[in-house]
Amino acid sequence: MRPGELTTLEQIQLMARAAAAQAMSTPSMLRLRLGRYPTRTPELRKRPLPDTKLCSEALDHARGTLSPAVLNHSLRCWIWADAFAQIDAIEYDPEDLFTACALHDVGLGAEGSAEHGCFTYISAADAEELATRVGTSERSVRRIGEAIRLHMDLTVDRGAGADAYLLHAAAHFDVAGRRAPEIPRATVDATIAEYPRTGFTDEFAQSMRREVELRPHSRAATLWRSGMALPLRTNPLDWKSR
Repeated sequence: MRPGELTTLEQIQLMARAAAAQAMSTPSMLRLRLGRYPTRTPELRKRPLPDTKLCSEALDHARGTLSPAVLNHSLRCWIWADAFAQIDAIEYDPEDLFTACALHDVGLGAEGSAEHGCFTYISAADAEELATRVGTSERSVRRIGEAIRLHMDLTVDRGAGADAYLLHAAAHFDVAGRRAPEIPRATVDATIAEYPRTGFTDEFAQSMRREVELRPHSRAATLWRSGMALPLRTNPLDWKSR
């Protein structure tokens, strides 16, 4: 097996967990849709993009690799990740987290790899190579790569590290609306105005279907087969402001 691939048993277990998680989230999403879910309204500051060589290189690479829709998703993830850091009172390294956010999907839909069995591993290897070339510390290179490899997991706890925890929270928020009641709608609207979601849902769905074809034993492919299209299509970030 290639790194990133799941055994048949692991795929079955993941599909069962994903179905259970989706069933548990449906009532809260319905209440939110009906305007009956109380929304936390913490005062969130907006953190600017880190002004470092690594972040500049990562942003340039993302711009040259990703489509406009996926690039905007990646930049929204940086804002969501920082928002969840404020909500959850988590300290993090802005340079490492931004790099992970910017590059976490550069392998999505990429051609088949003899070395890697999941697009997250392709993305991680790409980000690690860039960070190493720029002269980033080995510790940061490891944290960036691990955050990217873990971001498609169903859950990531704080023990995995701030970067992994926050990228995971941000990506799942942007793709499926997980933890939607926790970020003020004003923050959501301002972020989407800056980095529009135009075309993202359709393009992401197409890329995930391609992952099923290219890497059928990966976590991404397994989650798509387990019904990931439903939360993607009903994401509250795409609803009009209440």
